[in-house]
Amino acid sequence: MNTDAQASGNPGAESPLLARVSGFALLALQLGLLGWAIQRFGIENDGFQQLAWLSFAGFAVHFWLPLRARLAFFVALSLSGFVLVLGPTNAAWIVGLGLGLIGLCHLPVPWSLRIGLLLTAAAGLSWLRIQPLLAPWSAAVWPIFSAVFMFRLIAYVYDLRHDKKPGTLLQGLAYFFLLPNPSFPLFPVVDYATFRKTYYAAPASEIYQRGVHWIVRGVVQLLLYRAVYYHATLEPGEVQGPFALLQYLVSNFLLYLRVSGQFHLIVGMLHLFGFHLPETNNNYALSSSFTDFWRRINIYWKDFMLKVFYYPAFFKLRKRGNKQALVGATLFVFAVTWFLHSYQWFWLRGSFPVTWQDGLFWGVLAGLVVHGTLREADPARRKKKQQREPLWRRVLSTAGTFLAICVLWSLWTSETPAAWLALFRAGLDWNGTPSVPAFSAWAPIAAVAAVFAGGVWAARAASRRFVPRFSALAGPFAAIVLLCALGTATAQARLGSAGAVLRTLGQSHLSDDDAARFERGYYEELIDMDRFNSPLWELYMNKPASWPVIHETPAGRSVRGWMKVELVPSVSLTYHGATLTTNSFAMRDREYTLAKPPGTFRAALLGSSHVMGSGVDDAHTLDALLEARLAAERPGGYENYEVLNFGVEGYTPPQQIDVLRDRALRFAPDVVIYVAHSIDGRQVRNHVALATRMGIEIPYAFLREPVKRAGLTVDDERGVGEKRLEPYAMEMLGNVYAELVRTARAGGAVPIWLLIPTPKEEVTEAVLDETAKRAARAGFVTITETAAAYAQLPLEDIRVAEWDYHPNARGHALLADAMYEALAARATEVFRAPQQRPQE
Repeated sequence: MNTDAQASGNPGAESPLLARVSGFALLALQLGLLGWAIQRFGIENDGFQQLAWLSFAGFAVHFWLPLRARLAFFVALSLSGFVLVLGPTNAAWIVGLGLGLIGLCHLPVPWSLRIGLLLTAAAGLSWLRIQPLLAPWSAAVWPIFSAVFMFRLIAYVYDLRHDKKPGTLLQGLAYFFLLPNPSFPLFPVVDYATFRKTYYAAPASEIYQRGVHWIVRGVVQLLLYRAVYYHATLEPGEVQGPFALLQYLVSNFLLYLRVSGQFHLIVGMLHLFGFHLPETNNNYALSSSFTDFWRRINIYWKDFMLKVFYYPAFFKLRKRGNKQALVGATLFVFAVTWFLHSYQWFWLRGSFPVTWQDGLFWGVLAGLVVHGTLREADPARRKKKQQREPLWRRVLSTAGTFLAICVLWSLWTSETPAAWLALFRAGLDWNGTPSVPAFSAWAPIAAVAAVFAGGVWAARAASRRFVPRFSALAGPFAAIVLLCALGTATAQARLGSAGAVLRTLGQSHLSDDDAARFERGYYEELIDMDRFNSPLWELYMNKPASWPVIHETPAGRSVRGWMKVELVPSVSLTYHGATLTTNSFAMRDREYTLAKPPGTFRAALLGSSHVMGSGVDDAHTLDALLEARLAAERPGGYENYEVLNFGVEGYTPPQQIDVLRDRALRFAPDVVIYVAHSIDGRQVRNHVALATRMGIEIPYAFLREPVKRAGLTVDDERGVGEKRLEPYAMEMLGNVYAELVRTARAGGAVPIWLLIPTPKEEVTEAVLDETAKRAARAGFVTITETAAAYAQLPLEDIRVAEWDYHPNARGHALLADAMYEALAARATEVFRAPQQRPQE
């Protein structure tokens, strides 16, 4: 622990009050602007934004406290952050469980017994992790509790065992309950000994300013990540030709910017409270060898592995010779890294994956690092290395290492080794689809980066020339000012295409490809989520294991062929936290008679999970609420009103033809209300591509013909067929709509096309217009006003859960009201007596 003099900013004496006030004012100004930029660009999530303001406000208090009170204040502030982000109940469970584990570490019993008790506790928690319904706490506790303890507890026990001067209880609490933790399930493995030794290990002013600098770097890296994620990434099925392959490889690796950006944010925030921790990542894209890459990327992980695993293994193997010890210890470290990767996944997601691509990635990387380490250990090469290497050779070695890492990274993130080989077969085919560099994607990103980097460079150069005393402050301060400027609507409007890119960076959402993965994963259960830096992975990480799809419950069952799944009649159960009941006709609805009672207006509601009512109780589904409203208002003067729910989770537009023809028309509905989404075209494309890939017969000629034109086969990899069918998606959708209209009118029902939003994203005007025009041309009575049903509320307020984008009871109520108003506005078309309705 260091002196108050050091902590106040001068290692020799207390700083004058004026200097402290001016230093505080500069820091407060930077943090205030940073807070605005974080809020303006929506960095990470709402929880982090609240935590950032809490930490900045806490810093303002912490700065003026005497040194002896600062650590206790940090612990209290950190615990407040857990409550703020996670809520008091979840925070209490995390703290309570954590204190129990920390207490086991300090029991006055032999070390072997302590380790045994910790392993027993870990086994018990592991069992609860795979049996989440038995745990008395929320599923939201697991990701953050895991981030706090899964690796940090190992480092803590190691230091307690080997450190001759163990830390205090307060230091232990500060180490585990770190302020940024509630917002980051992925957290750098902070070393306990380093954590204690670096506390105010330099003048406070330097530590604080370094923290601001790293927070800025974190924000910039996260914005660069979004630019790449939204605008430059490709799906494997989109790779056709070498330029597309290069774009895929580079953008896929650059997604790691999210991890490094988060780590800079985390460590930067800790600097604000005196923890002078080392850098987490050091220009890893500029590595000149694989050994250099291992040293530069995720430095905390490398140090953790060296300390806990490499050095003990090396000294045990040393009697066989230094070279053998080096090789053996390095291979051991990478084997443990592979295991701990799956161990981390287990605590965060509840499963323990062991995949070929993981093994190949860590095995190849281990071999390359061992080879590089042996080369570096050679005395002749070490002497040659001390000579100045020509610039051209350094550039080539850096570029070659970067490209090789990108290739290896693509193997790690591939779904299977076979899919990885298929990717390269398509990418190295010069005779395939012509491809050119994606300048349209990269140019605006490069323009934004150039404007930002140029501004920072100019500010630093001017400061060094005119005000040398503030040269260290100039870069971060200029970066903060530029962030704030680029976040304004005026700057974005004047920057053209670069400004358009900036506008997309203002909120965190799924990219188009991940949105397709989300949709595909929901409807086909085919999500590849093994990407720690993807918002889609983060979304599913919070999803409890007890959140099945409908055919995994007694209420649904899988069927062979085109329909894939169907509901089971006369079942009642709890589904996604709500009561779900099916009637004797296998509808998620109350009982109805097959024959329509006299004087009854009957509507058949077609749709997927939104219509079925996933995650809401029987009384709060769309059909139940609409039926009650119709009965109360009595449009058309009918004696009775029935809204029959034929929605089934996962059904796509082509499947609704079968539902209408084989099931709904048996009930003689007066109207058929087809509930559409803005993604209808994509759903048609995905379902047809999946059926082709699975060898399922497609029952409609108007869907078989585009498959033939696009050249789809059963041998296509996932994603390939979808991309090939993309040009035909809207054509297929129009034909599906036309068949729905023809079938409804043949059954004596008025066909109504009604668009509803999903609590995932706003419906864009272009998509809405194109989809609605297809419906109108097909002959539907089209209703689009309902697309704005959620307009008055944040989308987060109407979702069933953070990981489930279906509307909750409030969302269904808004939709039912909007549907009633839209139908009532078209009363002459909708609520007509049977004899007035045209027949075909």
